[in-house]
Amino acid sequence: MIYEQKQTSQSFEIFLENAIRIDQQIYMQDTLQALGQTISLANLKGNLYPFGSFCNGFQGTNSDLDCVFITDSDKDVQTILRNLRSAVKQYKKTKQTPQLSFVELILYAKVPLIKILDITNNVAIDLSINNINGVLNSKLLNEYSQMHPKIQQLGQLLKLWGKNQCLIVTGQLTSYAILLTMIHFLQCKYDVPYLSDINLTKEQLSALENFGVQPFFNLGVKPNLERLSNTTLQQLLFEYFQYYEPNGEFEKKQICVSIHSFQRPNKDNKKRTLKIIDPIDPRIDPSKNIKNKCYRIQQHFLRAKELISNHQNQFLYQLQAVKNGNHRQGYQYYEKREKQSKKNQFRKRRL
Repeated sequence: MIYEQKQTSQSFEIFLENAIRIDQQIYMQDTLQALGQTISLANLKGNLYPFGSFCNGFQGTNSDLDCVFITDSDKDVQTILRNLRSAVKQYKKTKQTPQLSFVELILYAKVPLIKILDITNNVAIDLSINNINGVLNSKLLNEYSQMHPKIQQLGQLLKLWGKNQCLIVTGQLTSYAILLTMIHFLQCKYDVPYLSDINLTKEQLSALENFGVQPFFNLGVKPNLERLSNTTLQQLLFEYFQYYEPNGEFEKKQICVSIHSFQRPNKDNKKRTLKIIDPIDPRIDPSKNIKNKCYRIQQHFLRAKELISNHQNQFLYQLQAVKNGNHRQGYQYYEKREKQSKKNQFRKRRL
């Protein structure tokens, strides 16, 4: 199916841009200052770094604040997190603003963390210890978001859509994984450069042996992306979903999702797996939770492509539902309408 440019309306483009407009004021500095005071109460020394949506250029409404505390403390991560829990409760008693409240302690996940809520600014905080990968990932994504406004806008729209479809939830995809699939698509179709392709110096190669990750990439790249400038958001969304739909171009290539110029073959392609290569640490698999769910996820891509072509208002309704805090509302409405349509078709056959 070839996308028809005549289907693009100026009003639909305006509605898409409005869906990702952020009206809320950002209080990140106040929240970080309160976190810093809490860490001091725990008698910990180190540096606090924000990462994730607040820093990677793809922030949306109701974004959580991800932070990492880098420390050379001799204490193990679990002990540090328990100390931070006590410190949060101690800070709350001081009644300073912004007010912080302890939510949950997750000690035995792959990345242990403490969940905290900034009550004053209504910001959910995930604080981990010595998780440097998150900071590097956010920096890399931010470089891509600053290349062109359409890259940032498309990423924000896909995050809204993924949340509505319940794809960006625990046990499924992450916002990070969705953004990697988008960058891969833009590199293949719109000549977006490969920032991770860099000639390393001897010092950098030596550092890699110690880190075990690839923290080096090109910075400040401002390419001339004329084709991207002349393409509407509607067309970009349509082509993205078409690229990843069942039997689409990506599946036929039998490759992994990678934002390096060297495309790695997907050995499990026959099993319909969506393999995503982490650009910073190849040992991490952002797609590990969806290995056996690829076909179902592809059906979401196919359905979204059809909505953009034939039911644009419904697609906008899904995005707006997430922005308003009801992630499933638009999706449930579409499901009901599909079921009713099938019932009507069955009745017609009987008649």
